[in-house]
Amino acid sequence: MKNFIFAFILLALLLTVNAAPFQYNKKAITFQPCPYPGDFLNVKIGTNPPESEKSESFNVSGKLTKNDIIKNQTILEILYNTPDGTILGNDYVQTFNDSIKAGTQFTISALDVPTPKLPDIYLIGVNVGEKTNDPQNSLIYYACAYAFVSDF
Repeated sequence: MKNFIFAFILLALLLTVNAAPFQYNKKAITFQPCPYPGDFLNVKIGTNPPESEKSESFNVSGKLTKNDIIKNQTILEILYNTPDGTILGNDYVQTFNDSIKAGTQFTISALDVPTPKLPDIYLIGVNVGEKTNDPQNSLIYYACAYAFVSDF
């Protein structure tokens, strides 16, 4: 009986030690300013990093310096893509419910954003802007943030 207890404790200890490093493989992601002109957005994600094929919540805040937010016209866009630009899933688009003057702090929450099947390396883009009818440039960007996510 003592050998059984000893073997069980040893097995439990080995499983715990082997599992511990895998808890740290998923690093929390941070958003950075986009490399093109526009204001920076502060982005907080409900599950950090997002889980593949599960809905996610985003809280986005910032202050637009040049553009007003216009009710039912200015949009929040959230998208996932690969580093080579391949879009993953569909873009999430939500209009603002209030008009906000430039220079005023704003916050918008997107509570049910679908997350596509995620590869090991991907980017998350969060944009605020205005839709256009130009298929080559579908959004006039007012503010942006992105995160590069890697499981490595």
